[in-house]
Amino acid sequence: MTYFEFANQFQDETPVINFIVSVEYKDGYVCPKCGCVHKHLYHQHYDPRKLYCKNCNREFSALTGTIFENTHLDMRMWFYAIDLCMVARKDISALQLQRELGISSYHSAWRMLHLIRQAMGKEEYKDMFEAIVEFDETYVGGKPRKENKHSDSDDYKRNKRGRGTSKTPVVGVTERNTGKIHAVVAFPNKEGKKLSGKHTNSIESCWAILKRSVYGIFHHVSVKYLQQYVDEFCFRLNHRDCNDAFFEMCSTVCGINRSDNY
Repeated sequence: MTYFEFANQFQDETPVINFIVSVEYKDGYVCPKCGCVHKHLYHQHYDPRKLYCKNCNREFSALTGTIFENTHLDMRMWFYAIDLCMVARKDISALQLQRELGISSYHSAWRMLHLIRQAMGKEEYKDMFEAIVEFDETYVGGKPRKENKHSDSDDYKRNKRGRGTSKTPVVGVTERNTGKIHAVVAFPNKEGKKLSGKHTNSIESCWAILKRSVYGIFHHVSVKYLQQYVDEFCFRLNHRDCNDAFFEMCSTVCGINRSDNY
């Protein structure tokens, strides 16, 4: 979705909240105050973020239980952040998102991106692969220092290419016909056996894009959060030809409860 398409569709935060409510409460909602089940939604006109219970005559936040709960930012900022994540070929940094949204807190931008990345990792891939797949691994990490590039130095041995390196391994599989990919951060087994086929051109080209994202945009990614970056990379690559990728991502984020590992 282009910036002008986004601006025309979401002129204020009301359409964003309506979209979230339609996904989260598509089968009605239960009042958290009295437990009454409502099949129809009742909004408070003065505040689109509020839902109303006709049984107990009390209101509650429509964002309760979602990753948007307790946010004070304009909801358009969240959806625009999702749009930027989807259209950026090599991802977007939290510092760049902070500048794009015009918010003062770097931590807020960083948190937004990681919540979106976690949502991207919720997509299931178990039924999407066909018979012919390519399997390969790559290693993500820094290079040895210039003064330690001698082959007999311990730092060089730990940071050499391939198996035996101290870099973090990422294992991936891609379906050759559709180009769908799934990747996980993993550690090599003791045997270190090679599982690739005769050629792995497709999966290796994916690794090239992933590494350009890490080295060119983030410069450094900790092992603790590497899986989230890999999940975002896979989601974006798997939806690169989808015209409704933005709304699919928004539906994925809106349909995830805050308690699901957040």
